Parts: sequence; structure tokens; C-alpha cells
Amino acid sequence: MKKILIIALDGATLDLIEPWAQQGQLPHLQALMEQGGYGRLESVLPPVTGAAWGSFQTGLLPGRHGVFDWLTRQEGSYRLSVIDSGQIRGVKLWEWLSGQGARLGVLSVPGSYPARPINGFMITDLLTPADQPYIWPSTLQPELERAIGGRYPVMPEHWRGRYEVASWLAGLQRSLAQRAKAARYLLQSQPWDFFMVHFMETDTVQHQMWHLLDGQPRRRYRVRAPRGENPILSIYRLADQAIGELVDALPKSQETTVLVISDHGFGPLYYNLHLNTWLWQQGYLKLKRSWPSALKRLAFRLALTPENLYPWNERLHLLRLGRAFKEDQSYRLMRRFFLSSDNVDWPHTLAYSYGNVGQIYINRLGREPQGCVPAWQVPRLTEELLQALRSWQNPYTGQPVVAVAYRREELYGEAALPTAPEIVFLPAEGCTPLGLSEFLANRPVTQPVAHSGWHHLDGVLVGRGPGLRHGRLEGLRLLDLFPSITQLLGLPTPPGLDGQASAGLLQGAPLPLVAAAPDGTNGANHAARPSARQRSKAEEEELRARLKGLGYL
Repeated sequence: MKKILIIALDGATLDLIEPWAQQGQLPHLQALMEQGGYGRLESVLPPVTGAAWGSFQTGLLPGRHGVFDWLTRQEGSYRLSVIDSGQIRGVKLWEWLSGQGARLGVLSVPGSYPARPINGFMITDLLTPADQPYIWPSTLQPELERAIGGRYPVMPEHWRGRYEVASWLAGLQRSLAQRAKAARYLLQSQPWDFFMVHFMETDTVQHQMWHLLDGQPRRRYRVRAPRGENPILSIYRLADQAIGELVDALPKSQETTVLVISDHGFGPLYYNLHLNTWLWQQGYLKLKRSWPSALKRLAFRLALTPENLYPWNERLHLLRLGRAFKEDQSYRLMRRFFLSSDNVDWPHTLAYSYGNVGQIYINRLGREPQGCVPAWQVPRLTEELLQALRSWQNPYTGQPVVAVAYRREELYGEAALPTAPEIVFLPAEGCTPLGLSEFLANRPVTQPVAHSGWHHLDGVLVGRGPGLRHGRLEGLRLLDLFPSITQLLGLPTPPGLDGQASAGLLQGAPLPLVAAAPDGTNGANHAARPSARQRSKAEEEELRARLKGLGYL
């Protein structure tokens, strides 16, 4: 069987890779670009890690695989919980390749915990609880830890504030190097036909340090770089080194296709869009009139909000306590003192948002636990919200904050899951929407205090190997990689995918589809499965803490 190696650099962008490669800063990526092909890789909407890697794994749009963010609404509640692999609908790439006889090695791809048996081995992702095995089969874990001299880093170093940038960056460099060491060991010691390793550090460093690239001052975000080169360049250079080591470790007896990919791109962040605050001010979301809610609303109007208090966390060095402080206590305190979903008057609320992207849900009768909007009113309300979004202007610039907005059916088709958001929008350049459980700010548009960079729609693909086109590539989509990978391995593709073998990437005609997935189901209709085990409350809060440390909560 043919072989393929995929190296995933989360959030990597051609806007940085291309000039840095031309300058000789990224020699291994430069060599792959010269020997093969490269181009922009269009992500999915929303262009966030959970949704994008879910689409990579399934070949389905987010509206069909069902994951739109790191968090999802709990059944029968408005509370949010952290996603896992069991919530991604569709036949996974790993399952399909295993069923076709391929041997796999998969390391750290988001949305892979809990692991399910595959024909090979898997290291699960950053949402693996600390007390759980992170390798399947678990017997491989002691061997790997002996080989790399310690525990495998399932997640990067979490952000501890602007006063500890140097130690944070050193932690990112350690985790990336340790993950590369593990990948190199497994690449050489285990049999495989498909091997994939994911590096999160490229995403993490860009969230915090993008302002050092664009040179634009942020009034509320003032983080200085440690001495030496730009932190983003240092992480890209270390990732480039890892790419070179992995390519050099490939078996010489057979030419291996190499793909370097990202799930989305990156760019500057200047403004946060607080969707639930906007929905409240527009009259679509209502707050309770109880005394506790009234007191929180008073504090809210006085600007005593989590966003405004965040700088004090940095000044008092409280962010360094992120691992030691019980995160469930932190969230209880947030809900006790600040407005949150607990204070929403749900029976009278028409629309709400949750997640780090532009998604709005209608509070549907029969779908939400206290839904109040009947099905016949949904089209009219959706259109009304779309018009309001398109007319929303940034008070700092006078420009629209929404680049383009879609109805669910426009974006995902009529086969979209009923749990998908009614509206998904892409924000204007420099903006990011926030719709979390807590009302972080008392104004709909604010200047961020915790980041200077955020996701863009276009990621990157660099590829070299038999069957790939050369030179500058056009028309590449993340959604098309599942069927393109099966084609590169000489295997058939399951039916019902939203993606298709990429004409912009591949040479030759596509291989035929097959009638059913390995478990007898059609790939498009494969239901989400419950997790192999239920997370405890402590584990749930531990994972929230990780996401918070990475800048997502």
C-alpha cells in the first residue's frame, strides 16, 4: 500500500510561511514547496479548531457532523459542555482507512478523545483528562514514555499573563519538541501506511503574539516580546525543524506523500463582538427580573465585567494559578457575581449564541428546553436577525462588523442537522464574535484584553509526492482532504461526503465510491455515538481550564 505522512500545524497561514520560506527562515518547508505544490487551504464555517478538524475527519460540513466549537449545549439544558470524539457524526477517516486495511498512526488530532480501536495506534488530543490513558492501545504508553523521557504533552503550555511571557514561550517550545520527538520515534518503530501528527503550538502563539507582526498598537492588550526573535517565528522555525526531522526519518525504500496542512489561517484581532450582549440590547434575549439578576445587571451596567477585571488577574499574577486553582470554583464564582446564562429569561428569549464564532440559535419550541419560537416563525425571525447583523456597525470605526452571514440551509444544505445554528456569519477583518455562557462585557463591541490574533478562513497546504500537482495550487479546501487522502492511498471513498477528491491538488481521475461504510452505514448518516465513558465534573472543569488557558474561554 502507498504511504502518506500528514503534519498539521494548527492555525498556520501562508501569509507567514511563504515570505519566511523565501527568506530562508523555514528551509524544510521551502524545500517541500519547491519540490511539490502549495497554496491556500480554505477552511469551513465556522473556521475554528473543533469544527474544522471535525470536517477533516469526516469529509462533512459542520452542519452535518454536528460540531461547531469546543463547547456544545448539553441535552435538556442551556449549560455548555466540552466536546469529544463521540459527538462528531459521520464515519471518521481513521475508521474508514482501518476498514480498508490501512495501518494508521494518529497523534493529537483535535476531536480524537476518547480513542476508538483502529488498525494501528492513536494518541488522543488536548481534551484528554489528565487521569486517563492518552494512547490506544494503552500498552504503548509506557514504551513511548521511556523513549521520549517523560509523559507525552497532550496540550501546549497555557497562557499565564503578560508578565510571564518568557516562561510561557519556553513551555511551548518544550511541548512542540517533545511531541516531535514522540512522532519521530513512533514513525520509525511502528508499522504504518498513514501517519499524522498535530501541533497546536502554532495556533497558541499567534493568539497571543500577533501584534508583534502587524505593529498596530492595542490599547487594552500590551504584551511585550521576550528578548530574541519574534515568538511566532521561533515556533514556526521549531515546527519547520520538526518537519525536516520527520521527512528525513521516512523509509527510503518507498516514496511517501507528505502533506503539511492547517485547519484555518490567522490574522490580527482588534475588536471582540459580544453576541449575547448585542442580542440583549436588540431585544432578542431577555434577562430575569429576580433580585439576584437585578444586582448582577447593576454591576454589568457599571462595567464590573469579566473582561474589565481580566487585567487585574494579570497584575496580581492570578493567571499562573490556572492549573492549581479548582476551575469549577472559578466558574461558580463567575456565575455567582456576573451575568451568565443562569440569568437569562429563557421562556421569553427569541435568540442566543454560544461559542467563539459567529453562530446564533433561535430558541425553538421543541428543540431547546425552554424554547418559545414555533417553527412557522423561524424563517421570519431568521431574516430579521440577518438584516440586523448586516447593519451592525463598529462604533470605533463606523464599519460593518459582519463580512457575510448565512442561513443554516444556505451554508450546510437541506441535510443540515436540526441542532445546527440557524445563522452562521464570518466577521469583518480584525473582529471575532464571542457568545459564551458568561456576559463578558457590557458593550457589544470592545477592544480585546486577552488576545491580539484570531482565526482567518484560509489556512495552508504544502505537499510533495506521487500524484500531487506542482507549483502554486488553487481551489484547495479542507473539506476535500478526506477523499483526496483515500485517492492518494489508492483506496475507494465512502459515499455521501460533502468533500470531493481535489482537482487542484491531485493528478488523475478519482477512484470509485463504495456503497457503505465498514460498519454497514452510509457515511453521511452515521449518527453521533456516546463517549466510551462519561466525564466526571472535575474532568469537565479541568478541560474548560485548558481551553481557557489556550485563549478560547
